[in-house]
Amino acid sequence: MNLKESILLILSNKKAKRDGLHVKHIARHIHNLNNNLFSDANENGFDILKRKVNRILANDAKKKRKNMFVKVLNPKTNKFRKGYYKLRPTRLATTKTAN
Repeated sequence: MNLKESILLILSNKKAKRDGLHVKHIARHIHNLNNNLFSDANENGFDILKRKVNRILANDAKKKRKNMFVKVLNPKTNKFRKGYYKLRPTRLATTKTAN
């Protein structure tokens, strides 16, 4: 599973869809998915993974079209929260039936 699919899986959680998650938490989930309790857990590998996840999310959020991830707005200040991302809400296409 590549990183973008892993991010999509993690952010598809019900609470993460609504509130979003910080890049650090997303990277920690991916790190835990790919490693077990007895593997070598070095901190440098996690930092590299966190940078890759941040790069993927930031580049996708900057796209004007066909982006899957968006930044999370802070409701108090109406500014984006640093490092928080969530899935783009999808709108269901409604079709009008002709009578």
